[in-house]
Amino acid sequence: MKYLAICEDDLLFQFMRKVATRRGEVLFLVQAAEVTRRIRRHGGSSQWGDLEAEETYAKCHIEQISQAILFIREAGLRGRVYSLLRRLNKKLPILSLSSEKEAKGDQKDPLLRHLTLENMFEEFCAPQLLDAFNRQKVERIRSLFREKDKINILLQHDPDPDGIGSALALRELLGRNKTTTPIVTFGEVTRPENLAMIRLLDIQIDRITYEDLHQGGSKLALVDVQPPYFDPPLGKVDLVVDHHPRRDPFSARFTDLRTSYGATSTIFTEYLRATGMEPSQRLATALLYGIKSDTLFLERGSDIADLEAFTFLYPFASRALVTRMERPSLPREDLAALGRALSRIELNNGVAVIHMGEVKREDVIPQMAEFCLQIEGVEWGVVSGLSGDRVVISVRNVGYVKSAGDILKRLFDEIGSAGGHRAMAKAVIPLERFKEQFGEVSEKVIREAMVPLITQRVEEPESA
Repeated sequence: MKYLAICEDDLLFQFMRKVATRRGEVLFLVQAAEVTRRIRRHGGSSQWGDLEAEETYAKCHIEQISQAILFIREAGLRGRVYSLLRRLNKKLPILSLSSEKEAKGDQKDPLLRHLTLENMFEEFCAPQLLDAFNRQKVERIRSLFREKDKINILLQHDPDPDGIGSALALRELLGRNKTTTPIVTFGEVTRPENLAMIRLLDIQIDRITYEDLHQGGSKLALVDVQPPYFDPPLGKVDLVVDHHPRRDPFSARFTDLRTSYGATSTIFTEYLRATGMEPSQRLATALLYGIKSDTLFLERGSDIADLEAFTFLYPFASRALVTRMERPSLPREDLAALGRALSRIELNNGVAVIHMGEVKREDVIPQMAEFCLQIEGVEWGVVSGLSGDRVVISVRNVGYVKSAGDILKRLFDEIGSAGGHRAMAKAVIPLERFKEQFGEVSEKVIREAMVPLITQRVEEPESA
């Protein structure tokens, strides 16, 4: 491939200098001899001449050129050069670099492609700026901790793949091990697929108490969760990295909240990329599964950043392990609980509401909420159950409707812990406080509380 880059000066050469000096097929045609000399001094290939003269292009052997690139900022000159090129070679592909406004005024030509300067910036410059931004974040994170510090990486009560993968990545970024930087929780991992993840990837998650959290001056880092989630308060928090909407105001020495992202694992993948760290298969698999599970394979609540992170991780990860995590064995008692719940399902305005009663394992509640969306005509799944002395409510919707997290926060955040995203959310309420507020725990109570709010939000305009 031979390219002819037609420019007023050497700005384009400076922009693509590494490519131009590495690939000798790029010939820069400019208007002034001095510009040609500058390009040649820096290893580029260049000629100069009148850009509107046929003999200039004869000297460039236009018949051997595979594609022409026009980078002429003066619109009139660019138009005349384009017309001349088309007269000289009707089949020559031409790439025109210009502003978006000017590009709209150019004539239609199947072999003419426009690339706006705005798109050039987005494609080539924006990633570099994001890398610089993320490198700065990583340096700030590393500066929080001394070599002798013990760091507890705290996850939510029932850690999920996004939090687990993010915790592994934070430990990798800090160059730590599980002894000096353990991954901890006040609860335990319960969902079968999450248990399969920690078993297959050999991840240790320790149970910890509030009393032990800061023992010996241990530092505290939170990933995929925020301090207001916990009760009682945690005390001093050093780091919070999360993608969920901000909860009540909190303080931490370092905070990075990106609510447009579908997964916290995406943030940590960007950190790794920005610092040039190539993830191990184990880490890449954990992060990939974290993104995949939190966004339902990029179908719900995801951002372009999640897709780019997923694409980066994919070659490093083990797809076989991900498949084994996603299809863990289902104990018979859980299967029975699912069957009983289906027999009691109630449908109202596209909302499936189920109260499962007492459950042995909390994870069957979100599993049933996910399953509800497979029922014809269902756009929302609302499933509740009793797990010990807590009422757990899980909500899922089909993605083009909104505000699952907002609705649960509005109803339950004052008496428990509630929140999430537009398409998936969870509330955990102490049983006694739920009864004080609503009288009893039943499918009827939850349906009457949830369905009117869901219907109202679905009917509201997009800007609401």
